[in-house]
Amino acid sequence: MKTSFLCATAVAALSMSGQLTAHAQTVDQEDARRLDVVTVTTQKQTQSLIDVPINISVTDQTTIDKLGADDIEDLANFIPGLQVQAQSLNAPSYSLRGVVSDGGSPRVALFQNGVSIGTPGYATNVAIYDMERVEVVKGPQATLFGQGALVGGINFIQNRASLEGNSGQITLEGGDYSSVRAEGFYNFAVSDTLAVRLAGQIKNMDGYVPNTANSPDLMGQDTTALRGAIHWEPTSQLTADVFLNYQNDDSTGTQFTSGFFEVNGKVDPYGATAMNINADQVRDKLGNDREIFDATVNLEYRFNDAWTLTSLTDYRDLSSNEAWDSDGAAFNLLQFYQAREGETFNQELRLNYDDGGRLTAFFGANYFDYETRDSLIFSTDERYAQTLFLPQIAAGAGLTVAQIRGLLMAQNIPGAENVGSFDNPFDYSVVGLLTQGALIPLNPAHAERSNTTDARTSYDLFGDVTYDVTDRFTLTGGLRYTINELSASSEAELIRGNPALGGTLNAVTFAPGFLINAALIGNRASYSADPDGAFTWRLNASYRLTDNINTWLAYGRGRRPEALTASGTTYTVLDSEKLDNVEAGMFGRFFDDRVQMTTSVYYGQYKDFQTSRFDPINGVFITENSGNATQYGFEFDGQALVTDNIRLLATYGYNFSEYDDEDDDGNALQFAGNTFRLSPENSFSLAADMTVPLGARGDISIVPSYIWKSGHFFEDDNGYDYAADGNGGFVRIPEMYPNGEVVDEHQDAYGVANLRVAFDSADQRWGVYVLGENVFDEEYLIDVGNTGGAFGLHTIIRGKPQMLKAGLYVKF
Repeated sequence: MKTSFLCATAVAALSMSGQLTAHAQTVDQEDARRLDVVTVTTQKQTQSLIDVPINISVTDQTTIDKLGADDIEDLANFIPGLQVQAQSLNAPSYSLRGVVSDGGSPRVALFQNGVSIGTPGYATNVAIYDMERVEVVKGPQATLFGQGALVGGINFIQNRASLEGNSGQITLEGGDYSSVRAEGFYNFAVSDTLAVRLAGQIKNMDGYVPNTANSPDLMGQDTTALRGAIHWEPTSQLTADVFLNYQNDDSTGTQFTSGFFEVNGKVDPYGATAMNINADQVRDKLGNDREIFDATVNLEYRFNDAWTLTSLTDYRDLSSNEAWDSDGAAFNLLQFYQAREGETFNQELRLNYDDGGRLTAFFGANYFDYETRDSLIFSTDERYAQTLFLPQIAAGAGLTVAQIRGLLMAQNIPGAENVGSFDNPFDYSVVGLLTQGALIPLNPAHAERSNTTDARTSYDLFGDVTYDVTDRFTLTGGLRYTINELSASSEAELIRGNPALGGTLNAVTFAPGFLINAALIGNRASYSADPDGAFTWRLNASYRLTDNINTWLAYGRGRRPEALTASGTTYTVLDSEKLDNVEAGMFGRFFDDRVQMTTSVYYGQYKDFQTSRFDPINGVFITENSGNATQYGFEFDGQALVTDNIRLLATYGYNFSEYDDEDDDGNALQFAGNTFRLSPENSFSLAADMTVPLGARGDISIVPSYIWKSGHFFEDDNGYDYAADGNGGFVRIPEMYPNGEVVDEHQDAYGVANLRVAFDSADQRWGVYVLGENVFDEEYLIDVGNTGGAFGLHTIIRGKPQMLKAGLYVKF
């Protein structure tokens, strides 16, 4: 019924387009509507978008509301080249031009009000409300952003307190899956020099993935976000802005539907799952309870008309507790709990020069400090763990699982017929029977813990100079020098071993733990490194063809800093990752400012490309070098006023990103020819913002949108395991589930349609709307693999189903 209603609304909207066109033709040309001029602060100064010689996508709060894109996953669909997979608050994936920023130092720099957030885990699901704009900058931008802007950056810019007067707004929304969203702000101009702004958001939704086990339905959320902003201009020279942000998230857990274990008699990523929680996972339900607090102080002092000093200070604190079931089954097999505490501190001083002449510049220094402390508990029932690891145990003994089963049955061992079964697992240690002839009961409540720390301190010096060679030709050069200090530590604890073995070993492998390294038990291993400093840079040339068309050519060096990777008690330093990128682009406004577009082509070469994977031996995510890679593509971002009442928005991205065949030394690469994960070769979005004027009563707005993505892989391994071929190369072996079925880690092309219909009063003081998300209920996946994939038990996460919402807003 919902689908029929939404489809009918869309058809009605399109049928009105002829009437709207006729209406627009009666408007005098001088009174015709024009697209707004977009301003950005990407280059550390306020500029019109046409004056910035780099590829930037900019979205303001009004557009975010009309597209129904109130989280970063949805917003990314309307930004060419950007894909966001925010399945978990602590382990998101930001992919820009096919390059994913997940573990370790970010490749896609994430900023809030111009300050580095630190790592993706500190930014996932940052509540998008009361925003001034979101800027997404493409290509290496180390001079402008630093802190991991290998392939670009995202800056969430919140509304400052305003001296222009008192105003406020409240929005209330409800919908399917008991979803509730309430948000609002109030801006209070205390005096001519002081203003305060308060804003907040409450966003709740039940899970949309049914769970048949002992935890609530999955993919639900409960978010509370509060913000305070202060703007103060005590003198004509000094300006101060303060932002205080607090956010609490309590999710019901990420769907990890098993691709192997059946639920209700079948494996169905779009049906129910069976994910359980146990006492060792601390929480009373799966999911994450996360708190983030940050305080930002931005001080600007204008010495004179040419020189301005900016001080940007930020402190961010993160605390989270997450429980997840990596096997997707209703029993205890791969159960995890992670407690995380972390802080970042950032201090930047920058001196800007602009006397209105041909030369503008900025110079500065930045100090950034980051530390995260993780405690990871792994718990399992040894009976199920033995079934999972039995093929390896059998191979080590030169036998098959079937041969072991027959051998034990011949000895009349109780329950031997269940050896290798998940449905009714064998109760005794197979290794104990084979090596000792002993009947050792398996422990249903094994638990172990690993404690790790990760810290990075960065010192940066940077400068950027722009010179107008002529009225049309401009050159820009920027340089950044960075020194990083790295440190890490790890320690292990066996919380509860097998009682029959004195509590010091497990009875499946006869090691202390399954994931922890025995050498780390009671022995803290730590390491620090001070790699050599390194330069990154950018060179840009722009030529103004006309007052409304600017073309540019850019060359940039991006760098992801060195990383520490651990193997047991041994740490090694992984080489930094580098990107050399060449890009040519254009920004233009046409047809009397009724059409505008940003477009560019780019080519990039990566060296020492780093990938992250879960290490089941040490129970941690590790970063490793996967060699070199090549990338090239094309992007388009535009909008047009077809009539005064119809605005069209469109984006398109073509991206080719794959691993090279060899590294710089001629060695074959393991992932040779593989495409990057979360990297559709083609993607586009279309939206129409249509207004039906109702005179003194107000306006009806109709905003249909459509997002399409071509097929893509979810993992860099592209669905294969790899083995050395003895000749310096690799043999590809399709990944398989325990039953021998091949794992499909590829998502075919798909499209999702949305529709928003609203009524706004003539005075714009109130309005109501309905919003349909995924109106045709398209079924698609957002991930296959996950932690379970490291154990051969790949799990699956579906995309959002059809949802209908309705809301209202009041301004005062």
